[in-house]
Amino acid sequence: MIGDSDEKLAALFFIDPQQGYVELANKYLGFVYKIAYSKLFGTCSKEDIEEFVCDIFYEFYCNRDKINLEKGSIKALLAVFTKRRAINLFYKKTKGQESISLYDNNLQNILIDNENVEQRILEAETKTKLIAAVKALGSPDCEILIRKHYLGQTLREISIDLNMKVKTVEKRYERALKKLRYIIGGVENE
Repeated sequence: MIGDSDEKLAALFFIDPQQGYVELANKYLGFVYKIAYSKLFGTCSKEDIEEFVCDIFYEFYCNRDKINLEKGSIKALLAVFTKRRAINLFYKKTKGQESISLYDNNLQNILIDNENVEQRILEAETKTKLIAAVKALGSPDCEILIRKHYLGQTLREISIDLNMKVKTVEKRYERALKKLRYIIGGVENE
C-alpha cells in the first residue's frame, strides 16, 4: 500500500534530491542491509556487503526519476531492486568456483561449542552430501534449486533470470526434486 510518506519522499527527490537521498537512507538502510546480508553472507565480506548497500542506494537515487508508485511502495521497489542485484552479485562471485559455500565447513568452528558436537558434525556431513547431490543434478536443475531454496527466488523470477518459460522451470524443478530424493535417500525415481 502506498503511503503518504512515499509520495512525500518521491516529491522530495525532485525538490531537494540530496535531502531525498538522506531521507531514503535514514528510513531504509537497515531494511536494505538485512536483505543484502541474507543473500550475500558467506559469499561476500562484511565490507563488500556494506559497499553493495551503498551502491544500491546510489543506483536507486540515480534512477529516482523512474520511480513509479503505482507499481508499489518505495520499500517494495527497494526490496525487489536489492534482491535482484544481490542475486546477480552472488552469481558473479561464485561463478567458476568449484563449490558454493552454503555453510561453514571448518571443523574447528563446529567444535568451538562442545555442546551437541556429534549433532553438529552430522548436520555438516548432511549438508555436504546435499550440496554434492544438488551439484550432481547439473545445469540448469542445480541452478534452479539454488535460486529457489537458497536465494529465495520464485519460479517466475527464476524463469526470467534463466530466460526460460515458467512452465519449463516448474517441470525442471519438480523433476530435480524427484532426482534429489532419489540421490539422497535411494527412493525410487518415478
